[in-house]
Amino acid sequence: MDIAEQLVNGILDTLPLQIAVIDETSSIIYVNQAWRAFGLFYGLELNTDWFGIAYLDICRANEDTNLPLLINGIENVLSGKSGHFSMDYLCHTPTKQPTWLTLNLQPMQTTLADNKLFLLSLTNITHHKQVEDRISALTHTDPLTGLANRRRLEQFMRDEWSRAIRHQSSLSVMMIDADHFKQLNDSMGHAAGDECLRKLAGILKRYSNRPGDMAARYGGEEFVLILGQTTQQEAIKIAERIRQKVMELDIRFAGHRLMTISIGIASLGMHQSTSHKEQHARNQSLNFSEDGDLLIEQADKALYVAKKQGRNRVEVYDKHHRLTVPLTF
Repeated sequence: MDIAEQLVNGILDTLPLQIAVIDETSSIIYVNQAWRAFGLFYGLELNTDWFGIAYLDICRANEDTNLPLLINGIENVLSGKSGHFSMDYLCHTPTKQPTWLTLNLQPMQTTLADNKLFLLSLTNITHHKQVEDRISALTHTDPLTGLANRRRLEQFMRDEWSRAIRHQSSLSVMMIDADHFKQLNDSMGHAAGDECLRKLAGILKRYSNRPGDMAARYGGEEFVLILGQTTQQEAIKIAERIRQKVMELDIRFAGHRLMTISIGIASLGMHQSTSHKEQHARNQSLNFSEDGDLLIEQADKALYVAKKQGRNRVEVYDKHHRLTVPLTF
């Protein structure tokens, strides 16, 4: 081995990138030290002989890489249909430590072999992904309560609305408002008022544990609770429990007034049409901008009625804006 070859091998083995060279059949003809070291996570020996192993076979045998997009991307480069392929994917190592990798594949400019050769590299981007996740969480979280913010709520509502229409399932939305909150703030101070909102958020969080649920701060002292696969009657029962839980906090202000909440509910479900045929026809014309937003608007209108009717009550939206849920003490 001459000096130049030793230098190249030294450079390749020093790089943190996992590098392999493969041919047109995806057979491996070279791997560097970082590639070998990553194999240790899978119980392979550092001196494992990688020569001749088909990389595509490795991909197909691993659930993390047995992905149509990844395999098709590699095949397109090897066949000459594409000049480059890159993809991020999540790799679950046996150590249970999730690792994010970026795969890059492109043809090599070399005359060392009769067949075409391709440079395959894997870059560990786990740290970058973790930073991205933290930033994403911050941009979608209300800093005071830790609940989803309005931006995240709108995105989630869009997804749940589409899912409810697609699967013909129920969806309920609650608009929740802390009664007389300005008076509470003036009486107890803003710091105490913020603590009251956090306590209310804690109660709402306990009722949003399923994948189709979300509790969010809508603004000020207003909150929204989305409940996927929840009928109107089920939502009423949950709302009444939430109302009671807030009263049990026994937060007093302005001398004697008890902290309470008002709740407005709007629901989407099979009960809204008289037949499956009518429901299907209605769903064909629905879209989020017209009806998903409308569900929140309806809950807000129901909330308005609850406030006008004396607060500390649950109100369900109907087209006549009538009181539909009597209070029980």
